[in-house]
Amino acid sequence: MNGTVLSILIAEDDLNLGEALAGFLRDKGHHVDLAINGREAQDLLLKGDYSLVITDLVLPEADGMAVLRAAKQKDKATLVVVMTGYASLDSAMQAIREGAYDYLRKPFKLQEIDIAVANAARLLVLHRQNQELLQKLDVLTAKLTDLAPAKQNEVGGEQPMTDARSFSPSFPFPRLNAVSNRRDQCQADLLRLRHLYQESLITEGEYQTLKQRLCI
Repeated sequence: MNGTVLSILIAEDDLNLGEALAGFLRDKGHHVDLAINGREAQDLLLKGDYSLVITDLVLPEADGMAVLRAAKQKDKATLVVVMTGYASLDSAMQAIREGAYDYLRKPFKLQEIDIAVANAARLLVLHRQNQELLQKLDVLTAKLTDLAPAKQNEVGGEQPMTDARSFSPSFPFPRLNAVSNRRDQCQADLLRLRHLYQESLITEGEYQTLKQRLCI
């Protein structure tokens, strides 16, 4: 399979439909668990970690909204797709307010599920990249904070201690391959950063700040 492999929970009381969806997504390479009622889905959410939940809105024992809330309580980053044969504007709005990622009206084609899952996988990858870049920003900010006192001492006339290696012929400049690797990593990070900004996953202010500090 090409692409991101997801851990998916399907909550569907129509066993034929549930097994058809599970089999289709497993054939795509994803790891899939199937729950036949809302209570079973809630139990599975407590025991396992799922990046995507696909739940029917009307389920026995606990409805799809309860499953959605349980998924978000376990991990806010979990994406939830709500499907129902009783679609209405009110139910769609409620699902969205509760944090649903997508809303599908039954009956639907497997291609629609395929598109929804592919979009979810793409969003999860972008979210992870966003978190990685923000972590890099935190590290860079900490480094800049540590460097500030040394810079102030230099401006005030105090000379920082010099490492003895600076006088050694073995350490005149950084190795060329290290410089090249750093440049390549910087370019890759900038491309990812621009993509995140274009997808509106970070603000313009965050984009400009990260862009200025990313390759320090």
